[in-house]
Amino acid sequence: MRVDMTRVDSDVNMDRFYSVQLTQSLFGEVGIERQWGRRQTRGRCRLDWYVDEREAKSAFSDLVKTKLSRGYFVKSGEAI
Repeated sequence: MRVDMTRVDSDVNMDRFYSVQLTQSLFGEVGIERQWGRRQTRGRCRLDWYVDEREAKSAFSDLVKTKLSRGYFVKSGEAI
C-alpha cells in the first residue's frame, strides 16, 4: 500500500511531496517507508519497523491523516 501526496502554495514558494508506503522485510517484519521533500529533488527518507502489521497499518493511517490535515492532497488516481 502506497500513498503519494503533494502540497503546493505559490504565494510562499512551497512545492512539496510526501510519499508513505507499507513495506515488509525478508524476515517478515512490517514497516513504514516515508520519503519527503521539495518536488524535483530526492528528498529525505525514513524507515520505521513495527511489532505487527496491525500497529504498522494504524501508524500508516495516522501519518496520512496528519498530512491531509496539514494541506497535502493525494495525487490524482490514487485511493487511500
